[in-house]
Order: sequence, then C-alpha cells, then structure tokens
Amino acid sequence: MNKEISLSKIKLNGPLGKALDISVCNRLKKINYTELVDPFRFRNETDYKWRCEFWGKIVRSAILAWKYTQDDELLAMIKATVKDIISTQTSDGCISSYPTDKQLDGWDIWGRKYILAGLLRYYEVVEQTPEVLDACCKMVDHMFRQLGSRNIADYGQHFGLPSASIFKYIVKLYKYSGKNEYLEYARTIITVGATHLHNIFEDAADAVLPAELANGKAYEMTSCFEGLAEYYNLFPEDKHLQAILKYYKNVRDNEIYITGTGGFKDFNGEFWYNGALRQTWLHGGSMGETCVTTTWLHYCQYILELTEDSTVADEMERSAYNALLGAMKVDGTNWIHRNPTPLAAPSSKKVSIPQMDDFGDYDCCLAQGPEGLATAVNNAFSAKDKLYINFYEDAQVDFSVKNCNISMILSGNYPSNNRVKIKFTADSKADFTFALRIPAWSENTVVKLNGKTFTPEKGKYFEIEQQWSSESEIEIIFDMKLQKVSAPGNENFHAFKYGPLVLAHDSRNAEVLRSKSLFMTETDGMNFCDYATSGNEFSPDNTLQVWFTKKLE
Repeated sequence: MNKEISLSKIKLNGPLGKALDISVCNRLKKINYTELVDPFRFRNETDYKWRCEFWGKIVRSAILAWKYTQDDELLAMIKATVKDIISTQTSDGCISSYPTDKQLDGWDIWGRKYILAGLLRYYEVVEQTPEVLDACCKMVDHMFRQLGSRNIADYGQHFGLPSASIFKYIVKLYKYSGKNEYLEYARTIITVGATHLHNIFEDAADAVLPAELANGKAYEMTSCFEGLAEYYNLFPEDKHLQAILKYYKNVRDNEIYITGTGGFKDFNGEFWYNGALRQTWLHGGSMGETCVTTTWLHYCQYILELTEDSTVADEMERSAYNALLGAMKVDGTNWIHRNPTPLAAPSSKKVSIPQMDDFGDYDCCLAQGPEGLATAVNNAFSAKDKLYINFYEDAQVDFSVKNCNISMILSGNYPSNNRVKIKFTADSKADFTFALRIPAWSENTVVKLNGKTFTPEKGKYFEIEQQWSSESEIEIIFDMKLQKVSAPGNENFHAFKYGPLVLAHDSRNAEVLRSKSLFMTETDGMNFCDYATSGNEFSPDNTLQVWFTKKLE
C-alpha cells in the first residue's frame, strides 16, 4: 500500500515555527553579508582567530531557513553572498581568510570547512549550479596541494579535531563530483582517526566515553562523527555503524543535561566532561554552549535517519523546546553562548558578546542558534514511503501521494496542552502510512481515529496504514502530567517536567509568568514555568533554577 510521499509546504505555527520566523526577520535578514566576506576578500586574518567561520555558519543557516520559509528577500541575499564569496577565489583555487604564510594553522582549515558547508548546502538546497561545485572542488584541490602527504590533524587547534571535521564535506564533495581523490582522502581521515592523539572512531566503537576522546572538545568532535555518518550512508560498514551509534548513546547518557544541551568544564561550556552526571555541580565551568546544542541536533538527525528510532526524535524535541528556545532572546536578535550556570542554584541568562573587537557583533553561538532552529523545524515532518510526524506543535503540512494533493492541519497548542488534533483536506482518497512518534515520556498515550481508539506503545512510532480522505481525523492525547525526576547519579536533587518541557523556578511573579510562558504552575509556594521562558528578560535580576534539594511536590 505504501506510496512515495512528497512534502511540498510546511508551516509551523507553534513555538519553534514562530521563533524561526522571528530569527529570519530580526537576525538573518539584518546581517551585513558583505562584511562576512571581507576577511576572505582581503585575507587579513593575521591573528589566527576564527572570523573565517562566520560566513559559512550564517549562510548555511540562512539557506536552511529559506528552505522552510521560501522567503524571496532572504534568497536574494543568499544568492548575492554566494556569488561574492566565490569571487574571492584566486587562480590557485584558494578561498581563505588567512594570508599565505599563515594558512593551514590556527582556525584556517576550520574556516575553509565552513565555506564548504555554506556552498554545498546551497548546491543541495537552492540550485545545483556548476559554478558552485567547481569552486568547492578547486578549493579542496588547493588545500590538498598545500597539505601534501602531511596529516590534516597536525594542523589547527584541539589536537586536530576542528581541521579533521572538514571530513563531512569532503565526503559530500565526492558524492556530488564523483572524484575519487575526495573519497580516498575521506578514508585517510578515517584511518588517522581525526586527531594525532588516537583514533576517536575506533575508540568510540570500543565504548570509550566522549570525555576521554581526544581533549573532549564537544562540537568539533561531534562534527567529525557527522562525517563518519555521512561516509557510512555511502559505504556502510558495521564497524563504522558501531562507532556512530555508540558515540550517540554515550553522549546522550553521559553528557546531555535535562535541558537537552551539553558542554561543561571551561568558561564557555564547550567540553564533554561527563556533564550529565555533574549537572547539579555548583562549580566546574559553564554549562551548555549553544554550538553544542545545534551540533547535537545535527547528529541526532543522522541517527534518526539511520535507525528510525523514535526516541532519537524525543532527544531532538527535548533539545529544541528547552535548550534551543531557551537560548534565544525573545526578539531573535541575540543568543546565549553559555547556558545559565549553575542549574542547581539561581542563575541568569546572558546574551553573547562580540568575539572580535574589530569584526561586527559576531559570536559563534549567535551564528549557530538560527541553524539549530532551522534544523529542528525541518525535521518536524519527514517523508519517504511513510509520513513521519516528529513534532506536534500547531502546523499546516501540504503533501502529495501520487496524484492526490493533501493538506494536513495540526492544532491543540502543543506542547502547552496535551491534546493534538489532525484534520485532512484531500482532493481524492489516498493510500499511505502515517508514523506518529509516541514519546517515551508519555506513559499512556491514546490515539483516536474516526471513532476507533488505540493505546500505542511509548517510545516507538505508531504506524497507521489505510486510505485517507477529507473525512479522516486523528486525535492524540498525550500523558502530560507533572513529573518529578531525579538527577542522574544524584537522587538528592530533583527537577520537574511537563511532557517535553523542563520546568524552572523563575524569580518573577505568577502573574507575569502566566502571561508569558508556554506552561506555568505553582508548587509549594514557588512559581515554575517552562525552561525556555524562564529568565528570558536576560537580566541578572531575572533568575532561574532547575535542580532542587528541597522537597517540592
């Protein structure tokens, strides 16, 4: 019965969709894209810093946001800046912000990776122009000539992890160009293992914990595993799958906080440090770099596509509705670099500050936040031979099955409320399969379909295979009672959740929270709201707290 399903338009009208719309309007369309290209135009990055990453990070997020919004003004900006960055390529194929005598060192290869990230996403999503692919090939060929037979992991920061993370885009370049030299180089990075310390892929397959891989630099390391997943999609081998899946499981179990982000140890919260077990610490570094949140969402997308395991979508939901939304300033103009620290005492949210005194307002997490939003929104629904529903916020989805055009409306104000209704408008009847994510946190979910009642198993997709028409209607009732949860490894600390939402005590009064929050409750004389809303005045006076030792029931 299954037929190929084609998604044509998705519009999310809940928290994630609204946040992305705001981000496009107040951030992505306000960027000075000429300024982002200037370091490559003048090659004047002589201090070995990372101005070189911002063009690629921001442009790839703009492209993914455009894929969802189809905003003509944003598309014009994207096309102009892609043309501009390619214009900086010299006759030898080089696109770099570093002068010749400093190239390959510092963050240079990392910056080139992000040029590839932006250009190849343009090629994948916007238009497959020969000029873009040719620019990517010339750029990588030039880098190969510079490196010669030397190990790419001998260059750059963090024992080679940032430089080796170009791996993902070398694989993509092989995929689109068919040039065997790119495949061979990708295999070299696998053999080397992404650092000059040890092979992180082999050690991950042997269940070595993320904090013990290389120096534990979280999102650069995860980017390398994204490369391995990209390679596995083309050349599946069991040993690589084991590394990919064990790394996912060990990050999930040992590093991800209740809020769905990770990173600890240093001032910016950028390292794997067995953070899940230490998330109640009052001291130990800052917690939860937004770059880590976004890269974790990327990696979860790979795992979800590989396994079709609905609990991976649970992880994406947790990250998106808590850490990600909680990191964005309400008007979309700025983002948190490090999340509120600590979680087990009153703390406040702080917006990012410029990382370079001479280069605009740019911060790596300010660049990555919109990318995280666009990643989450573009994974709310997916379709192959089944239509998968991963997120349930209010939405309209237009799709087709063979010659039948269907519009699907989700309503119910999820995740604030526990009931979701799905109604259809179809120009004819169509046979296909729905796969509804039944969250692992929902102990007793009820699905009603045209008078029939089902009680699907939690933590799996519930598949409904039938003929669908305008008379079809689904109602889903999730088990979203207030839950008290213990901290991993420390049962003296407790936090509260409501469905996918982590709750936090907010210092503001109940009246204020009731008007602003997705969910608000009062427990033992204290005000709790959803983590995303908590502290969103970004003021030292507006504090929040997630973990408590006091009994609150």
